[in-house]
Formats: sequence, C-alpha cells, structure tokens
Amino acid sequence: MGIEFDEAAAARLVACATEAALALRGSALPRRGAVEAALRDFAGGYARCFEAARVIESGDRVRLAAALDDLADQVRIVRHQADQERRRLADHAAWRARTADRERALVGVGAVWEPVLDAGAAVLDPEPSDAPVRPTPVSAAFRPRRRPRTAGHSGGRSSADPEHLRRFAATTRALDGAMEQDLVRVRNAWSGFMSRCAWVPIDVATLPLGFGELLAENEEDAGWAERIADAFAAAGGGTLADAVLDAAGSSTLPHAVERLLDPSLPPAQVAERWRALGFTADDLRALPLTTQIRVAALDGIPAASRDVVSRAVLAAALRDPGRLYRVFGLAYTYGAVSLEDFTEQVQALAAGLRQADQLAADLDTPSDTVAQLVGFGVANGAPVAAISVGNLDTATNLTVNVPGATTTLDSSGQKVRAASALLRAAARKSGTDSFAVVSWFGYRAPAFAEVPAQQRAAAGGATLASFLDGIHDSRGTTPRSLSVLGHSYGSTTVAEALEQVRYPVDTFVTYGSVGFTEATKPEHLRARHVFATEGEADHTAIWGRIGRTDPRDVPGVQVFSSEAAAGTLAVTGHDMFPERDGQVGYLSPDATAQQNIASIIATGAPR
Repeated sequence: MGIEFDEAAAARLVACATEAALALRGSALPRRGAVEAALRDFAGGYARCFEAARVIESGDRVRLAAALDDLADQVRIVRHQADQERRRLADHAAWRARTADRERALVGVGAVWEPVLDAGAAVLDPEPSDAPVRPTPVSAAFRPRRRPRTAGHSGGRSSADPEHLRRFAATTRALDGAMEQDLVRVRNAWSGFMSRCAWVPIDVATLPLGFGELLAENEEDAGWAERIADAFAAAGGGTLADAVLDAAGSSTLPHAVERLLDPSLPPAQVAERWRALGFTADDLRALPLTTQIRVAALDGIPAASRDVVSRAVLAAALRDPGRLYRVFGLAYTYGAVSLEDFTEQVQALAAGLRQADQLAADLDTPSDTVAQLVGFGVANGAPVAAISVGNLDTATNLTVNVPGATTTLDSSGQKVRAASALLRAAARKSGTDSFAVVSWFGYRAPAFAEVPAQQRAAAGGATLASFLDGIHDSRGTTPRSLSVLGHSYGSTTVAEALEQVRYPVDTFVTYGSVGFTEATKPEHLRARHVFATEGEADHTAIWGRIGRTDPRDVPGVQVFSSEAAAGTLAVTGHDMFPERDGQVGYLSPDATAQQNIASIIATGAPR
C-alpha cells in the first residue's frame, strides 16, 4: 500500500517554480533601465503616477519570486515527508511480514517456548510506528495589486518624450514574453502536481492565477504607456492636461470629461464646464478619436477649440473613411448616405476647408485671418459641418448662413466662396467691425421630394438654435451684431430655430424662401429685425411654399429688392451662388441682393 504522490511531478514543480523565480529576479535590471529611460523628460502628475505604478510592479514582482521560492521549499518539504511516509509504510509492511513468519515458526516449537520467543521478538524486532506521516498543507498564494493609471483630480499638466515611453513598452513586453513561458510551465507543473500528488492537501492555490494577473497588469501598463505616448505625439510636444491623459490612457473617460459630454447639457453649462477644464489645443489633439467626435459636436465651446477637434476628426475620416463611417454609426442607420457618398462628402469638405483657409488668409479687412471648422459629425444619417471665414470667437459682427434643399458637404467650396465674398462686401460698408461668416451645414437638408414636409426643418432648427446659443455662451464678449441668413428651405429651418433660441438675434434675412408655417408669427421669432427678398426670375421658391406662408407677406417683415440696380444685377434664378457664366445668384458679388444683404449685416438696413 502506497501514497498518491508522484515524485517526478513534485520535482518538476520545484524546478519550474525555482527557474521562474530566478527569471523574475533576473529581469529586475533591464526593467529598472527601461523605467529610468521612460522617466527622462517625464514630469508632472503622470510622471508621479508612472513612478507609483513602477513601485507596485517591482514590489509585486519581488513578492511573486518569493512566493515561487516558498512554493518550491514547501514542495521539497512534502517530498521529504512523502519519502518518510513511504519508508514508514515499507518498514511496517516488512515488520508485519517478519511477524507472520515468526508466528508460523511458533507452531512447530510449541506453547512452552512461545512466551520466550515473543519477548525476544519484541526486543530484537520492535514494531515500527503505525502513525502515518501527515504532509504539511501546501499554500501557493499570490495576487498582484492594482496600479494607478490616472493622475486623479490633480488638475495639473504633464510632459513626456513619447519615444522614451514607447521604448519602455517595447522592453517590458519583451521581458514579459519570456515570463509568459515561465508562467505556462509553472501552471502545467502545478496542475500535474495537484492531479498526481493528491496525498498533499492544498490550502491556497492563487499563485498561478496571480502570476497571470501580474503579466496582464504589465501588459496594461505597456498599452497605457503607448497610449500616453500617442497622446503626446499627437499634441506635437509640450504639456498636456492630466485630465486629457486620463481620457487617453484609460478605457473610460474621467468624470470631469464625462460630465462635459452629457448630451442633456445646454450650451451655457457646456461653456461653464469647458472653462473649468482649461484644455489647450495640444490637449484636444491628444484626446482619443471617439472623444474628439463628441467634443466636435458640442455647442458652447470656443470656436478655436472646436476647430482643433473638428479638423482632427476630419483628418481621421480622410485617412480611413470606412472606419469613421462605422464609428459615426452610419453603417447601421436606416436611410444613411452610402460609404461612397460619405467619402466624397468628406473629401469635398476638406477641399472646401482648404479654400476657406486660403480665403481667410487673403482677407484685407479688420477680420482675423483665420477659417474655422466649427463642427463635423452626422445628423439624420448624413455628414454635417460648419465652416467660418473669420474668427467666430473675436469678431464683432457675426453672420450664420443656412443653405436650402439638396445641400450637402459636396458644395462646401462653393458656400465658403459665397461667405468670403459676402464678408468682403460687408466689411467695405463698415470700417470698424471685424467679421465672421459661417456656412452652416449642420442639418441634413431635404431632397426635393421632402421640401413640402417640415421634418427636416424641425430637426435642423433645434440643432441650429443650440449652435446660435452656443456662440453667445462660448465667447468672452458679446458680438455687436449677429445675423442669420436663410436661403430657400434654410429660411424655414431658421424660423424653427428662432422660436427656440435663448438669445435673440439682431437680424434674420430670408432669400428665395420656401416659406414659414402658418403657426409662425412675427412675435414668435426671436429676431429684432426680419428681412426678406425674392427675385422675379426665381421660379422655384414659389413651388416650395405650397402650404406655407411667404415671409414677405408676414407683418413687420421688411422686404428689399433682388432686381437690377445701378451697378448691380438681378438674380437669374433660385441659386445662392452659381458659378456658371451668365448666372447670378442671391450671394453673387455683383448681385443687388448680395449688396443689400451685406449692407444689412454691416449697418442693419439695405443699401
């Protein structure tokens, strides 16, 4: 009779545990070198966070090595105990055999000699111990500690060299790759020991699991270091807010950023929470793409900040349209534009933005020479955006132009050229104001068949109202004048918006309007002045007004001409800004309508 203890399985576990402990201790020097290299040029809350994590990793690695050594020692002990028990069992079995032999011999000697022989046997061949050797229970205990990977609520800033962090990640991954092999051997040896050495009781068996958890923590550290490196690289150097690194380095957003992105917030609260974060342009470039997409959609943040994140999202869409198509959810939205259309519109938006940058740089007006992409996202299954020619944060005179039916981002270039021409015309009529004109593609404009319906205007109006309020809430100073222009179905959308804004606009101008609903009354529109025009050659607007009211017939609306005048031309159709020879649109530079609208923007009245 033996015991269930496989000497080879126990010896294998001792060897594997000892080798793994030696490897853990042997990795200390290269790990320390990688840490010291990563800490070069690493400063701020995140450097302290990195150091704290390294202290925990080093301590856990030492604890694991000690636990492996301890496990090896425990198995050596039970191996010795198993050897003792086997010898005891063998000795007892041999004694019993000898005893049986003596008992058979006594049968031939007789009863007279039995007491004498029994006494001699007891002295010369005593019974070995019949008390079994009890093995010492084996305890294989180890669990790693969680490591800090955020700077908490420090509100500070950090700096780092991304290449140093990437080298740290590469070095530790290589070391951990070797350790994974040790883990596999230890797990297999442990499994073999438990199945083939059942004689030994097991108290705790967390070490193999904890070994794996330590390597998982190390892998998360390597990934964390790479994500932080990417954030610094995206920012182009300098310092980053710790809150941005919290977002970039972890799979969940920090609380302060999540509060900012609450979709129920009105622009005023967005502006308040935004100011509390104190993000710089570098911070914004370092945010994860999914967070940048959400920030680009925020009304209430400064136009300069919105421009940074919107351009970052646009750049990502240009690099990989298919990915952004999926991230925006268009691949799963009924009635969404196709991937091909999305790609074409993204490319057109990028081309239009490049034109806006050049047009802004060429301005010879008091306006800031910038163009801003103040939003890029999706609405109702289509990409939407807004481009400002002129600085929306600082200009004293602001205009938002809303296009009409069938407009997509494909016409971005055309619309920013119209905006630039309008800005120049208005600036000539006012030598003191600085100007910004926004081409607002912030809603999915209707197809021709949808024009009689109000759904697109209702959806777009709510979005436009938030955008207009966000302009006020995001600025440090109130603009001297804010005008909103609506072309065709855009005027219907603006009317919906002006019933919802918190801040009234100074001027609302409709041109070639498809009309207001009967429920729209002058007192409902939060605009101090409302103007309207329509060219005699515009034979399209009237068809869109079926079931709607012509704004020129609404009491209190001031009507101005789009017909030929001294030095200007009449519109030749319904278009906003045709670029075909012989065609004149409402915002063509030589159009009477454009000159009147420019005068309204600059002075509050037609020329």
